[in-house]
Amino acid sequence: MLSFITLASGIFIVFTVGLHRKSFANSSQLRTATGGFSLWCETMVPVYHNIGTKEGRTKLAITDLDNEVLVWQLLKYSADDANCLNLNKVTTPNVLGIDMEEFKKSHFKISKTIPNFLHTTYPALIDETVLQWSLGKKLGDTLFYTGDQGQTIPIVLSGTIQNSIFQGYILIDKTLFSQIWSEILGSEVMLIKTSNEKVAETTTLISQALNNYGIRITTTGERMELFYSVINTYLTIFMTLGGLGLLLGIFSLIIVIRKNMIARTKEIALCYSLGFDTKRTYRLLYAENLITPVCAMITGILGAILATT
Repeated sequence: MLSFITLASGIFIVFTVGLHRKSFANSSQLRTATGGFSLWCETMVPVYHNIGTKEGRTKLAITDLDNEVLVWQLLKYSADDANCLNLNKVTTPNVLGIDMEEFKKSHFKISKTIPNFLHTTYPALIDETVLQWSLGKKLGDTLFYTGDQGQTIPIVLSGTIQNSIFQGYILIDKTLFSQIWSEILGSEVMLIKTSNEKVAETTTLISQALNNYGIRITTTGERMELFYSVINTYLTIFMTLGGLGLLLGIFSLIIVIRKNMIARTKEIALCYSLGFDTKRTYRLLYAENLITPVCAMITGILGAILATT
């Protein structure tokens, strides 16, 4: 029983940790996290031209950009970074002004909302991990910001977004954003959607055109992987502990089997005297001793699957 429990526990930990690891190499496979967008862009200087129009692309000298490329330009109010990379207590996350109608049509998934949240003065969406871990708040709570005129602005956390690239920000409609911060007109954050084959080409065109704006471009997959780097560090630690538990279970099973064989020397000798050959005797002993590790493996794997669903 001791060997069984040790083996099952080690297998459970290893498989549970492995199932919780995520890969973000292909952004198209993570539509709810990335919204189907390929690139996340941030500039040091606001961009006032609309990249979605022919006139805007001409002024920014990116006329070679494919017409099928979709660009979201977001207004940004800088406050505190509230993503998982910041371990400090945050009270006022950065704010992004976004077209809510376009957002609802995208692949981003709104997990929960409070009843009648659209009737609140300044409703906002927030990443569910930021709400729970960085802010330590719940839906319906209010954050207070300072507007252009020095007035205190209450923003109600009215809905959560399923784990996404918007970690560190709260999202409000562009119209409401402009009412609060009317002096912020240019975009400092952009999301770009393009095919996987044209990501490198699009990155080059955008970085060259907006080089004077101090642009930083990362793929949405890399951004999600960066957020999960902290989590993966803890998972690696637990994986190591699970591996040690698994090794301990294997060594304990070997010791138990060895002691059992020594204790059953007379029984084995009796099998030989009754006409059992060596091959058949080994096969019987092998089948008996295989029951414990197989049951431990099944128990550990099933437990891991149930724990992660």
